[in-house]
Amino acid sequence: MSIEKPEESDISKVYLMLGPACNLKCRHCYQTDVPMPRLHKTIHEDVWKFLKYLKETYAHNPKRLVFWGGEPLLYWNLIKEVVEKLGDSAFSYWIMSNGVLLKDEHVDFINAHEINLSISNDGPLTAKVRGVNVLDDPAFCERFNKVKHRCIGITTHAYNIDPYTLAAYIEKRLGQITLYYQYILECTFDMDADLYDFDLQAYQRNLRRCRMNFIPDFISGDKNTPARAALRRGVFGVERLVERRKRGLDDEWYPECCPMRNEMNVDIEGFVHACHNRASVIGRVTDGYERLLASNDDYFRKAIAMKTECLFCEINDLCRHGCPLNPMSEGQRRCCEAEKVYWQEAMKTVLDGHMQGVTFLNQNRRDVAR
Repeated sequence: MSIEKPEESDISKVYLMLGPACNLKCRHCYQTDVPMPRLHKTIHEDVWKFLKYLKETYAHNPKRLVFWGGEPLLYWNLIKEVVEKLGDSAFSYWIMSNGVLLKDEHVDFINAHEINLSISNDGPLTAKVRGVNVLDDPAFCERFNKVKHRCIGITTHAYNIDPYTLAAYIEKRLGQITLYYQYILECTFDMDADLYDFDLQAYQRNLRRCRMNFIPDFISGDKNTPARAALRRGVFGVERLVERRKRGLDDEWYPECCPMRNEMNVDIEGFVHACHNRASVIGRVTDGYERLLASNDDYFRKAIAMKTECLFCEINDLCRHGCPLNPMSEGQRRCCEAEKVYWQEAMKTVLDGHMQGVTFLNQNRRDVAR
């Protein structure tokens, strides 16, 4: 099947869902209620055919293949098998890990095959959320610093609302490193209240500081400042919405992660999912693209229909129901208030830029964390 579609769909990233097994119980994770499952040892033949198809069809422009868990390092043999069978140039390989299990043998293989390693960390209070903070371990930092292509993935919650404090903490331990802010916390109905107890006034002050520095940082060409890291996602989202409306295109109603449009989620048994963070089967890799897209859209439309509060929100055109698969709850409403603060500062940043003759559409799309 071809997964290239004009305008609306250009799948550049495939999440290979290795399984939900994990060595941590992060309190803000959707998968914390998943028992330790059997570690699958084989990848279905359909998946191999699909990956080889991508390799051969897009040899001129390799897709990004993300190894996803649970904790991917628990599936190390599968990662090695994929990379060794398909070759270094078949994909831009990424591993998204909590880092606890990282060993020298992993680093050696990762470097030998030019793999990108992203470690999840939320700043100095990470242990309050994840139970452990690997950046407080000098041995880990020394090992991680040996990785050639490395970055930090960040989830915003009530314990890390200051991008400058967070960046200073990480830089002190790792030196200059790319920071990828993922989404603001999506709150499940049973999540602990301290995780979403945002100090909204402080968060707004911190983002306002980012806004004041974003344009000078952008003009200077420095992509990895605290301001650009924190507001990158929002600024791109606002500019994208403005550009689409200028071109007479419909607003994007589907989730910001753009499943079956910009990314595809495939497990090792060959099932395609609407979301790589939960079981959400919409078909198999052997199904045609149009069928998968229709199934995906039906899946999300049903979820969106249950989040009626979002229809009356002033930022819904930008956040697009957050994660439509996550039902509304009291905790989620607090997270939504933080999301509003974020998008308001992003909109002001874009407006400030346009008034100064600066547009941000030429920032690298791959800069935006997914």
